[in-house]
Amino acid sequence: MQIIDGFGFTEEHELLRDSARRLLQERCPLEEVRRLSGDELGYDSSLWKEIANLGWAGIAVAEEYGGAELGSLHLALLLEETGRCVLPSPLLGQTLSGIAIQCAGDEAQRARYLPSIAAGETIATLALTDDTLSWEPEQVGGTAEPTQDGYSLRGAMTHVLNGPWAERIVAPFRCSGSGELALFVVDVAASGVAVRPEVGLDPTRRTARVSFGGVSVSADARLAADGQSALHEIHRRALVLLAAEMAGGADGALLLTRDYAIDRKQFGRQIGSFQAVKHPLAEALMSIEQARSLTYAAAAELDHAKEASDVLPRMAKARASDAYFFIGHRAIQFHGGFGFTLDCDAHFFLKRAIWSRAALGDASHHRKHLAGELFGDSGIG
Repeated sequence: MQIIDGFGFTEEHELLRDSARRLLQERCPLEEVRRLSGDELGYDSSLWKEIANLGWAGIAVAEEYGGAELGSLHLALLLEETGRCVLPSPLLGQTLSGIAIQCAGDEAQRARYLPSIAAGETIATLALTDDTLSWEPEQVGGTAEPTQDGYSLRGAMTHVLNGPWAERIVAPFRCSGSGELALFVVDVAASGVAVRPEVGLDPTRRTARVSFGGVSVSADARLAADGQSALHEIHRRALVLLAAEMAGGADGALLLTRDYAIDRKQFGRQIGSFQAVKHPLAEALMSIEQARSLTYAAAAELDHAKEASDVLPRMAKARASDAYFFIGHRAIQFHGGFGFTLDCDAHFFLKRAIWSRAALGDASHHRKHLAGELFGDSGIG
């Protein structure tokens, strides 16, 4: 972990955050989230086109490939706003696929794939876990068998973001014989690719199981960089972006619950005046601020440190996981009997909190890794 001097938000950061908040408040209120949660497609294609035109899908992509070439802190601020409104959108998976190709591809591969991703013309995603259900990069189980013209890919990836919609997937496989980990860009329309939408808890976040049954790909579908090191870097960035989205979602749940606690009266008083309500809300606020601060610090380190570590991204994800679930649970509880019905908007936040807590590893998972990294073989586990 490295301390970043002169950390702070620029006018550009503030402009991105404010414009994103205004747009999403107008175009994606909770009434729209409710509508889309029951929609067959699951997201608003016109809003996605508008988001793409604003350059959100290409924030992390280099300018020469049609992106804005901004940093992880810009992305964190943007994802915080999308999380605050529980936005149903391909944006997170799209962003991660662009980061993966930017990190691991050579110049020709970037020129081939990134422009359509940055423009939102191709819906792409990044697959990060297989049937082992491990989120750690070194535990991928799919295989890539070298052939005369390229590779034959076998395996299955689960919980793939954007899976039901994706036209292109970046996925890790181990090369037979050498055992090297490599990242491949695969067209979903290729023969042997089977996509099965998953039934998940969160209706605003559609995922799928994607199977590769001897999928033939050319040699240049394999991204040029070392897959192991590239996937670790991608994993760090994914943790930070998900933590940012979770911090925003937790803030959205807190605001929803605060407003209800002000409006709802019991025994002639606002329920927000009771200690049993206001103390947990204050605790939630502190937890959210901790998660937000860790996320900003992790994003700044990714942008500025010469050698970023896993420490801050894992800390951010762990703290955001706890904070989001805590306020999501309290949001349901403090809405009373109404909170336990599907008519209450609080359940969108709790379901997203539960999904996000498990994605990329929960708090216990990351604290175990942090103990090993910070304390070594001291027996703390």
